Amino acid sequence: MATPEPAASPRSGASPRPGPPPGTAPLPARLGAALDAFRHHIEAERGLSRHTVRAYVSDIAALLEHAAATGAGAPADLGIATLRAWLAAQHGAGQSRATLARRAAAARTFTAFAHARGLMPADPGPLLGMPRIPRRLPEVLSQEQVAAVLTASAAGPARPGSGSVGPAAASARPGSASARPGSASARPGSASARPSSGSGPAGSGPADSGPARPGSGPASPAAGSARPEGAPPRGAEDRGAPDGLLARPGSGAARAAGTPGRRNSAKSGRDDEDAALALRDSAIMELLYATGIRVSELCGLDLGDLDEERRTVRVLGKGNRERTVPAGIPAVRAVGAWARTGRPVLVTPASGHALLLGARGGRLDPRTARRVVHACLAAVPGTPDSGPHGLRHAAATHLLEGGADLRSVQEILGHASLTSTQIYTHVSIERLRSAYRQAHPRA
Repeated sequence: MATPEPAASPRSGASPRPGPPPGTAPLPARLGAALDAFRHHIEAERGLSRHTVRAYVSDIAALLEHAAATGAGAPADLGIATLRAWLAAQHGAGQSRATLARRAAAARTFTAFAHARGLMPADPGPLLGMPRIPRRLPEVLSQEQVAAVLTASAAGPARPGSGSVGPAAASARPGSASARPGSASARPGSASARPSSGSGPAGSGPADSGPARPGSGPASPAAGSARPEGAPPRGAEDRGAPDGLLARPGSGAARAAGTPGRRNSAKSGRDDEDAALALRDSAIMELLYATGIRVSELCGLDLGDLDEERRTVRVLGKGNRERTVPAGIPAVRAVGAWARTGRPVLVTPASGHALLLGARGGRLDPRTARRVVHACLAAVPGTPDSGPHGLRHAAATHLLEGGADLRSVQEILGHASLTSTQIYTHVSIERLRSAYRQAHPRA
């Protein structure tokens, strides 16, 4: 059974108000009011992402529950001993150092907020130690590996279960007048059909009966035997359609029931969608590597965010911070081809201004984008399966290796702190050391 494609997420807007984990006891009134005020502070005033808001609210809810269990009824009752005892209990429960560091950061953010609002006489947060997290160097694709992946995605790697091909291999684009090789019927509106579509000796009608258009009459037996009866169509897994078929208005992929001509029309419509999805996948890969943007930022792009003349992309990043990122010529061409040729095939009233669309016409979901990247990486043997963030790592590392300064890379990646960007200098140094040990005679 095909897995339904996740619902599209809007580019911006208020995130759902996360509450305490279900099944927990209600907090005392003053602690609950402090939690609600903290949620509003980080969500509306600081503009943190919905994922950060959800994590911080969940962490502070757990902290306040722990404090309430020890007799605290208001934020003023929280002290450094309560904070340390809470973290110790988390450590005893087997939480990782990364989780403990995040929860300590959430606790310090909450106590600073409560102190600034007059809810606590003093801020115990600075006295709380932060667990040190070992910085692991990210696995970075080489320039040769990235080039091979991008070439394969443009040439037409098959997505798992989709049967789609890349833009270079898609000979029958939407609106073309020729059918794919081996197709049992011509595209709707074409002036000719294959000999097997109802004319000549193989057809069921006379030789001069003309091409068999969808719904115009009976076609040859071969016309309806392109796929076995009841078999799911190509792309059902990617599109997530129930029963393996789409019935989206205007897509041409109506349910294959009735005359063989309608089945031919359905196959033609699926071919159009496969070609459109291949163009979209190529645009995804090119954009992620060319700009180094996050997958959530990629899915949030709108039609007006790409400036083809200046070759720049306007990105809305974490904390609703907007930045402009340069993009290379191959990425601009790939996105332009998708926007002009592929997007009109999938567009629906629900598409809005979204640049990248899912198979059902809504805004592309980050989980779908991740599946696309993993499939493209898996299509090239020997390439690490690093996902979308691996392309971001590769873009940053290759920029530094090419001579870009650290501050420019920070601006491109949208890091609030230069410390987050400095890890890529370590990656470049490690590669330099490796090359030195292999090449220098006295290394």
